Amino acid sequence: MDTEEGPILSSQQADSGGGTSGEAVANGKAGNGLLTKRRMGETESASGAPTEEVDTILSLCGPVATAPETVEHKKVQHVLLDKTAMPWKAKSAAWGFLKLYQADTSQRGSGKEKDVVALCLLCLRLGKKDTKLMLSGGNVSNAIKHLRQLGSRDMPTMTQLVHSRAALYVSKNVTGGSSSARGLVEAPSINRFLTPKTDRRSHHVGFVLMQVMTFSPHSFASHRHVRGFFDDLASYTPPAPNTVVHHLAELYDCLLSEVRNRLSRVKKLFGGLPFAHVVTDLWTEEHTNTSFGSVVVRFVDPEDIKMEVVRLGVSLFVGRHDNATIKAWLLGRLAYFGLAETDICSTTTDSGANVRKAMRQLAAPWLPCFSHSLHNAVKYAVGGPSEARPLRGVQQASTAGGMQQQRSQNPGARTLLAKLRKLFGHFNHSEVSVAIYKDLVVPHAGKCRTLVTDVPTRWSSTYNAMARLYTCFSRLMAFFSCRDVGAGVRRRRLSMDKWDRMRQVMGILRCCYEVTTRTESATLPVSSLLSLLASLRRAVNSDQILVPCLPGQLLAEGECAMKQYIEDHPSDAVLVVDNNLYPAEYLHVGNHPVVDSLCQDASTAVLVLREQLELRFFNKSDESRNVLRSNPVLASSVLSPGGPRLLQSTARLLGETDPLPHALELVKNVCDKYSNLSPTAPPVPAAPGRAAATAGKAWKRARSCLVDSSDEEGSYGGSAAQGSPSRSELAKAQLESVLHLPDFLKKGDALEFWMRSKHKFPDLAVVACSLLGAVGSSAAAERDFSLAGNVMSKNRSTLLPQHLEMHSLIRENVDLLPKVLKDVPVLSAEQAAKLRKMTPLGGCPQVNGDGDNLSSDEDGG
Repeated sequence: MDTEEGPILSSQQADSGGGTSGEAVANGKAGNGLLTKRRMGETESASGAPTEEVDTILSLCGPVATAPETVEHKKVQHVLLDKTAMPWKAKSAAWGFLKLYQADTSQRGSGKEKDVVALCLLCLRLGKKDTKLMLSGGNVSNAIKHLRQLGSRDMPTMTQLVHSRAALYVSKNVTGGSSSARGLVEAPSINRFLTPKTDRRSHHVGFVLMQVMTFSPHSFASHRHVRGFFDDLASYTPPAPNTVVHHLAELYDCLLSEVRNRLSRVKKLFGGLPFAHVVTDLWTEEHTNTSFGSVVVRFVDPEDIKMEVVRLGVSLFVGRHDNATIKAWLLGRLAYFGLAETDICSTTTDSGANVRKAMRQLAAPWLPCFSHSLHNAVKYAVGGPSEARPLRGVQQASTAGGMQQQRSQNPGARTLLAKLRKLFGHFNHSEVSVAIYKDLVVPHAGKCRTLVTDVPTRWSSTYNAMARLYTCFSRLMAFFSCRDVGAGVRRRRLSMDKWDRMRQVMGILRCCYEVTTRTESATLPVSSLLSLLASLRRAVNSDQILVPCLPGQLLAEGECAMKQYIEDHPSDAVLVVDNNLYPAEYLHVGNHPVVDSLCQDASTAVLVLREQLELRFFNKSDESRNVLRSNPVLASSVLSPGGPRLLQSTARLLGETDPLPHALELVKNVCDKYSNLSPTAPPVPAAPGRAAATAGKAWKRARSCLVDSSDEEGSYGGSAAQGSPSRSELAKAQLESVLHLPDFLKKGDALEFWMRSKHKFPDLAVVACSLLGAVGSSAAAERDFSLAGNVMSKNRSTLLPQHLEMHSLIRENVDLLPKVLKDVPVLSAEQAAKLRKMTPLGGCPQVNGDGDNLSSDEDGG
């Protein structure tokens, strides 16, 4: 493209389809308030416009198209202007790409005589004859915007190309107006006619944040961070890799400061009380020895009495997986965020031997993960191998040397589950079967649902797979009856006997599924888990179990329809299975002469679950496996509404001694740690009263098979103590008062109670907040590792461990970033390098052999 074009189009161009033009403004004058034009180049025509350049751009669009003599705009006819009709306006280079039309002479004197309608000649030659531009007062700005926008959009190649060249041509040949609109001949960059970037750094920071918040390009279309990044952004050049690393450090530094400030603020509010309930675990990357650890801190904010979860991210773990190294790594990780060992109130991990031993070396009490324990109990109940002692009536083989082998305690259920998994696997790999299955028309079967694959290592996966299979009974029966299904596939068909056994085993596992789902909650206090475990024990030890009937009859689908059906039939025995309502029945555990009994597989599953619950949650010989002897559970329960009565009733049910005196002593010991210098949190308005439960008993029974063991009223002993000026004595006196409140005797939400009672018992409320944050599941750490696994994909195989830590911290705390990304603090190159060096372990490589001694087995020594 030449660089000596003039600013004005000649009449010859107008005749050849390049648009009309009036008389040129005299050289060297600034008529009509316009800037003086530059001197004409040697290759320019007398009128100042290079004819061959406009013709070249127009020729790219195709042959010459005849412009209409009239056009209609807003129901007004406009006629084609002649080449001398606009003497009042100096001509921009854009006029060569337009055909101009003006309303009839009746508009003269109305103030609209200078308004024109333009047709884009580029669009006209490309076949788009309806592109009309309204140029108010003959101003060419709308036409220039048209060229720029079409040139910058992601459109067909020819349309974008010719409009880009036209916009670039115009930018190099501006004759007047604002100097910011004029292009430079020596720098004809594409950015001259695209949307300018006022803050390049903010776009770069947003680009890096987008990379952190998305795992793959498949999520670009719907991800809110991607959509926010591209809003009102017409052009953008991604930063270089070094710039990406630098901005990643800036985002990490910003969130690191926010997390530290957040923990520091809460630490001051607790005034010396231990408040941090820590969840931690270790994870080794697949096929490598590189190990990472996750730390999650949960606490109740004493200002608003809300459960808060702070994720400290996934960081590199260097060293052997022994208890001393794990303890040192955890304390170092907490110290990096401003927490000391004295701030830890409790720890929660799975029952891996080394991690468990490391946590027991801390001063804070340790809680095993309830979800892992329930998962293993279910695994053994459905036939998983175990070294536990044999059950009554269940035969187990021994080796020749007398050593007991790892044998299934429920071989019938194990065989049944293997059959089900083969069916799941077939539909997971056969596209033909899936197509036939989805195309079937099955009346009264509800919506088409695909099967869910059972993943043995995933919590509640076995129940979810069975429940989905149960709801697909009618469609599966139609599938196996279809002529297009071959004989090999028909071998996967389940007989009615297997359907009957499966629905009974599924009914047994349903209560465990409910408890496991609740334990995964990030905000549920551990005191609620004690009530769930007591209800689970009662349900499993009942003589009769409520299980769904033989599959096939769907009563209602959707929550509204289910509620309506239960209101119309309140006495019917029904169950909700995978959000569908089905009829249910009570079956007796063991042989019964009158009532129908469970099958052998289901009966054995009940016996295994009973034994596993006693071993894992109510073990009288191992305090770490007895919830009634766990200090975090006792302290949290005694400060929850209905908790003291629940402790006593559960102890009576199990034949245990009354745990209430010990629980009260634990709370009083925490009160003694309450510093007199700690500030009392400002009172907050009382929370509105809880809405009354709307669901009836029938709806509750359909949704849950767990019976609450603490619904009836109860009482317990205790005497009031005299007040004391110190905070610790005030908290103890308030404890005695709270224990005798009528509202506290009834079961309720602990956080709501303390929200309402904070202004009455300000000192005890802080103590309650420090204890109620105890965690009963390591689900938070498992979620962190799932995130880390998605980040460390094969597409990011070269990601450094310190960058993985930055990714995880940013992603998990992104809501703490400033709303405007340009407010993220700027770091120099030296500061960013120092920050990366100061990260835990400084990105040190993993030492050979560090993968040894990895014990993640719950029953491991």
